[in-house]
Amino acid sequence: MILYPAMINIENRRVTVIGAGEVALRKVQDLLDSGAHVKVVSPQFHADFNVLKEIFEDRLELTQRQYEKGDIADSLLVFSATDDAEANKAVFEDALRLNILINAVDDPPNCSFFVPSFTRRGDLILAVSTSGASPAFAARMRRELEEHIPNGVEDSLIGLRMLRELLKNDDDFKGIDYYQRGRLLNKITNSDSMLDTLITAVHDDSVKEFLQFIISD
Repeated sequence: MILYPAMINIENRRVTVIGAGEVALRKVQDLLDSGAHVKVVSPQFHADFNVLKEIFEDRLELTQRQYEKGDIADSLLVFSATDDAEANKAVFEDALRLNILINAVDDPPNCSFFVPSFTRRGDLILAVSTSGASPAFAARMRRELEEHIPNGVEDSLIGLRMLRELLKNDDDFKGIDYYQRGRLLNKITNSDSMLDTLITAVHDDSVKEFLQFIISD
């Protein structure tokens, strides 16, 4: 099995989670943090779902009953987070029929996608997957790689995003073509000293002046 890696924008999209235990709670929290509208179906709910409901009232729907065919209709993604293999299989078959991607927690045969072990630092997402072979090993590798993330990466990415927008949309830089933009951004991203200066420019609201100096240098 060869998987195709992708980052999915789920903001304002419906995602359905079947099951409401501790594992499901963590999944739902991540989904809500990513802007999704989440429907959870389960006969019983972890107590902390009440806390999430208070915080994300408009984007969290809690349905207290057993899964029923059709519960996942109109979903972009589905997560089956139960310890019931038969329930997982039923949800998986419905998802296949409706052409909806599904992840069944710790049940690879009933998955059409896997969730990597990941960490966020601002716009940086570091994700590691073992294609379902060993989530524990993926988590270990992610922890080891986390140690190499440089300090200030969040501000660096804010600055780099601002630079790209300036180069693409500011009239003062309209003479710089696509290839020149690429070389310029590569030069900055591969220089620790330039990135440090860029972070200072972000804090000083002088990113445009920073860019003008780099171009003229």
